[in-house]
Amino acid sequence: MNIVSRIFVFALMLWITTGCEWLYDAQDFSSEPAPIFRAATLTDPGTPSQPAQLRVVAWNIKYGAARIPFWFDCWGDKVQMSRQEVEANLDKLAALIDEMDPDILMLEEIEVNSKRSAYIDMLQVLLDKTSMNYGAYFESWDSRWVAADGLGRMNLGNAILSRYPITDALRIKQAERSDQDPLTSAFYIKRVIGRAEVELRGLTAAPTERKVAAFVVHTEAYDNDGTKQKQIQQIYDEVTKETLPYVLGGDFNELPPTAARKQDFPDERQSAVCSEDFAQPPYTPEVMQPFFDDLQPWISLSRYGTSEAAQARWFTHSVLGPDETNEAGEPGRWNRTLDYLFASKGKWVYESGDVLQRAAQPVAQRDGSTAPLVGDPQRLSDHAPVFGIWEVQ
Repeated sequence: MNIVSRIFVFALMLWITTGCEWLYDAQDFSSEPAPIFRAATLTDPGTPSQPAQLRVVAWNIKYGAARIPFWFDCWGDKVQMSRQEVEANLDKLAALIDEMDPDILMLEEIEVNSKRSAYIDMLQVLLDKTSMNYGAYFESWDSRWVAADGLGRMNLGNAILSRYPITDALRIKQAERSDQDPLTSAFYIKRVIGRAEVELRGLTAAPTERKVAAFVVHTEAYDNDGTKQKQIQQIYDEVTKETLPYVLGGDFNELPPTAARKQDFPDERQSAVCSEDFAQPPYTPEVMQPFFDDLQPWISLSRYGTSEAAQARWFTHSVLGPDETNEAGEPGRWNRTLDYLFASKGKWVYESGDVLQRAAQPVAQRDGSTAPLVGDPQRLSDHAPVFGIWEVQ
């Protein structure tokens, strides 16, 4: 039999032996409605003033794994977490979310029914443990069984959580990789753009036409065929046709256009332990330029700076945490910017835009003051939360 026939027979046998449940989400759509959830207990946020000032956060939460080193990080061999590990990490994530006090929260790498995270519904847990009221889930990886290193069942995606009612949610299919064999491609993550409409009113107020849109994204990281660049262009095309005021946030897996360092990061291994599937291709930061030219970035390029020393204040990612060391014996530290917030109409309240990198860092409050973080972002994920106060015109 040829390769296609062998794959078909393998998939058919596996489908039969797993109770005739479909093996994976093939994402045979261009866009489709996404499910909306609510917290067990709702907290009325009240109706925001005019113009509204919305606290916005985007955060890749590394599927609730905090700083546990997984095998595809190239520094560890972990494949599964215990329920106790996931619950403890989610408690800390929820506490920091409440500290940041967002009105709109975009999360990447959240899981709802995955073996590696003990089948915990992270979306519902975070809704119930924080002041967020509603959540939309945008599935990007749903496989009944992933053979690689015993991952097993996988259901991962992105989410938008809101204190205000979410009235509509949509997931939009992104360009897929063309550099994988058919079997790998079938069971691989499928990137999507998540869009939610948020109605700016209190929970007991009558419906209103006063709405904003929120987009959450997470692009490809390991492609060698230009897929990430296609996805980033698609994101730009999608948001710039939006008619509502909107905010866009997420993990673009791409550097800012003026990044001083573009390669040889301190958390990369010199001696490979991962397969080539997890080799980082060269960054192409120029693809981010249109977002800074045409949208409102939460941190301007002038504020971002031109030297690596200046830009370090805005770094959002490090594979290694502060309690780990690289091959040179150096402790892990934030070493590049991959996560962003952009808005359309309106503005970011001056200098509210921030990257929350460490405990005790001052964070803007609703009354104009600042308060130090109690939680430590650098120990809760391999990405730092990006934060800003968006004034909607």
